[in-house]
Amino acid sequence: MKITDFMKIFSSERRLEMLSALLHEETKDTIKEHIPASTYAFTVNYLKRVGFVQEQGGDVCLTDKGRSYLIIFERFRESIDVLRRMYDAFPDHTIYFPEEFFTRLHEIGDFQMITSEPSDVLKPHRVFFEYIKKSKYVHGISPLLFPDYPEFFKNLADHMGAISLVVTEEIYNILSSYPIQDYDAIEIYVTRETPQIAAAVTEHILSIGFFYKSGNYDFTRDLISTSPKAVQFGRDLVDYYRTKSRRRV
Repeated sequence: MKITDFMKIFSSERRLEMLSALLHEETKDTIKEHIPASTYAFTVNYLKRVGFVQEQGGDVCLTDKGRSYLIIFERFRESIDVLRRMYDAFPDHTIYFPEEFFTRLHEIGDFQMITSEPSDVLKPHRVFFEYIKKSKYVHGISPLLFPDYPEFFKNLADHMGAISLVVTEEIYNILSSYPIQDYDAIEIYVTRETPQIAAAVTEHILSIGFFYKSGNYDFTRDLISTSPKAVQFGRDLVDYYRTKSRRRV
């Protein structure tokens, strides 16, 4: 199937509604409660012609082909929706992920934005630390450094099981002035490239920040997701950079 034919099938909201109902195993009678009978017949006939649905036992159901294409399309649509919401939330930013992670954006799901407020300009910073303090470990990508990060992570190392950071050479040179070698819980990886994204993940939360198109990091906005899939996404994202880095501590 050509990609243009594929997209044509999914270009109709009514067809999408029908396919989604069938994916969730709704019966013909149930579907007709929210799709007019004339539209139902026309839509079913179209989907039969492209091999996406079939009649079985007096009802209509997805074919194996239809189910397979629909599941792929649903993941695509969910990822596009997440990307759209990211661009809405970060309108003047570079939204960057390694290539293979763009196709997994649906895993981030219903993220929330933590934004600075006039009465609480450090809100993203504060909320991030509140989550971190409740965690047993934190893995992160940090191409930048808050002034109090070194002291903060040194304090965390006293009670946290593991702190693993991927940093640039420049950030490592700053961190190495602290006695981080004295803490077994801290490991530092140095990457030759400069990641265009900052991220931190614990067993409970994924936090992501982006840079402005000007190149400056936006300290006023933080994307946060607590879904298990988002946490796994974050772990894999940090691992991606970690495998391209060299451990220094």
